[in-house]
Amino acid sequence: MPEISVITPFFNSENFLEQCISSVVKQSFCDFEMILINDGSTDDSLKTAQKFLKDDRIKIFSKENEGQGVARNYALKKAQGKIIVYLDSDDWLEENALFKIYDKFKKDNPDIIFFNAYKFFEETKQKNEYRFIDPYFLRFGEEVFFKDEVTDILFETNGLPFKAYKKDFLVENNIKYSNTRFIEDSEFYIKALLCADKICCLNEYLVNYRIHKQSTTFTLNKRIATIKNTFFACENVLKSSDSFKNKKILNSFLTNRIKQLFYYFSICNKEDRKKYFCMFKIIAKYIKNTYSLDFIQENTQYLKLNDIIEKSYIMYEFRKQMRLTLLFLKHYF
Repeated sequence: MPEISVITPFFNSENFLEQCISSVVKQSFCDFEMILINDGSTDDSLKTAQKFLKDDRIKIFSKENEGQGVARNYALKKAQGKIIVYLDSDDWLEENALFKIYDKFKKDNPDIIFFNAYKFFEETKQKNEYRFIDPYFLRFGEEVFFKDEVTDILFETNGLPFKAYKKDFLVENNIKYSNTRFIEDSEFYIKALLCADKICCLNEYLVNYRIHKQSTTFTLNKRIATIKNTFFACENVLKSSDSFKNKKILNSFLTNRIKQLFYYFSICNKEDRKKYFCMFKIIAKYIKNTYSLDFIQENTQYLKLNDIIEKSYIMYEFRKQMRLTLLFLKHYF
């Protein structure tokens, strides 16, 4: 049985898939399997994957297109490794990434390891460091910590490509991805952190996270309803756990969800901003009416949230433009 299972679903990824698979095959750590799930591709992605079948560590399964979440759940059932690394088909590993992950698991035996990544911008070929682990790393370094020690910042981090998991931990806690085709990892991420006992950071840049026009963040505008449904689905995950009674965890959760809502609003195109605003207003009113917002009262985020709740879309956009104009005038005059 391999020590590590790298799980990669792919759908019409022929432009990037070879680099992804090659980065795994060339790892110095050899005791792994790579499970490739062909999620109903209609391009030459499958042919690209099949070039690597001479390596018996590469395993390919094909299924109808149901989205990355369903594909990852399917792959986890096939996985035989003790450690699970999820790698998107348009991303790739740095050299020695698997060895560093394996070494950290052997040393500390955590449920989850967090690590850093490079953001690679396809159009400009620019590569930036992404310090994903810092909320935890600045407090604990690479030492093991426990959920109860980070209740105030439990959900400060985010992102699928920057973690590795103990397989038994995922299976025993029935941690699965949702079957939505967008932000399918949100419920997974919330439940994993709520169930985790031992967590640690690895202060290494192990993944290259590619940003390109086909990325899910660039196809946001057709999926606004999913963002709303995901908020309530994640809230239900929290409500079903004992952690819902912990005010610090609840505050961390709400802060994370509000940040996400504002992030997607910031990348929403002009044609769909009004539709997104109306959806955001429903959730913002719900949050304000349901929870005490003491934790963000003195934060500019609270003022922005109140703007969403109290203003019409036209007034919200007008006020935003006025603020930008004043900043411009102040800077240049």
